[in-house]
Amino acid sequence: MKTSIFALPLICLLASLQAGTAAADTGTSIGLRTTDYYLSHESKEPFYRQQNLSPHILLHLREVVTAGTEHTSGKDNKVLLFIHGATFPASVAFDLDYKNVSMMRHFAKLGWDTFALDLEGYGQSTRPPIMDKPDMYPSSKAPINPEVTVDDVGHAVDFIRVLRGVEKVHLLGWSAGSMAEAPRYTIQQPDKVAKLILYATNYLGKGKNAEQRQQDDAKHNMEKNRLGDPANMKRWAKLGTKEEYLIPGAFEAYRQAHLASDPKSAELGGKVRAPWGRFIGWPEPHFDASKITVPTLVIRGDSDTVGSREDNQKLVADLGSKEKRYVEIERAGHMIQYEKGNTALYQAIANFLDQ
Repeated sequence: MKTSIFALPLICLLASLQAGTAAADTGTSIGLRTTDYYLSHESKEPFYRQQNLSPHILLHLREVVTAGTEHTSGKDNKVLLFIHGATFPASVAFDLDYKNVSMMRHFAKLGWDTFALDLEGYGQSTRPPIMDKPDMYPSSKAPINPEVTVDDVGHAVDFIRVLRGVEKVHLLGWSAGSMAEAPRYTIQQPDKVAKLILYATNYLGKGKNAEQRQQDDAKHNMEKNRLGDPANMKRWAKLGTKEEYLIPGAFEAYRQAHLASDPKSAELGGKVRAPWGRFIGWPEPHFDASKITVPTLVIRGDSDTVGSREDNQKLVADLGSKEKRYVEIERAGHMIQYEKGNTALYQAIANFLDQ
């Protein structure tokens, strides 16, 4: 069962749940309930104010839960929020409708109330006009900086806390989400995070000096959008996801879903957009791990080229958490949920969450 809900600000939540609901049965996930929330939000993106535009936008938040357990999972403290990576929106990253690729459906069947957020500029969340016509705003910086996206996460967490009556949520960041939003939000709001999972992460950065990073930032500000090619398997291979690792058919299912997530993909010749601003001004290391105090799991595929074993183990050593764990998945790359090794990934996460 799939439901779409447009949610007003938090104080109006109950009214919105009663009056703003439209439902349609997808027939794809027996026993599971999928709800797409569209959260009214005042964006921190500076472009809106610079151009005298309204900053009021919508954030897309997907929920997948076993039908009938929506109100009990919170009581059991089993609420999990996923934060996506650099180019994939949340539904493509965590709820791809293909075999056992959907992490959300897997954990929903284990009794978790799962949520996944499209950050601004991705998927079904609002994209600022600069992403549609970047050439019209040559003097504006690339949109959606980390301050914007961390604020998006905060809004989603507060919505979930009210919706499900919990004080804390469990937080999983994948790829860029594990390097920026998930750890930064946890550092800012440790009282709202029960446990933290950082999967396919990089901690120390690429080893570039300050001048090199400034040059990259200037280039990204000129481009505005990061254009990805979902048909290109070579990029996955460069990140350590070898073709023999993949679940047969998973890449094609991903490609179709990713193209469908961007309404301009056909106009762009089969490319998909992501905002470059999210990657500008990153420090190296990307965050102060000593300030993370909640229980934390770091997971890496042994072939992942984004973060080395030494990099990930340095992260674990630097964590300020009393409870911390490192797991490495054999014969796995950066895209483990699409790979044959995803069962080992899911089991490692479940073991940590249920401890």
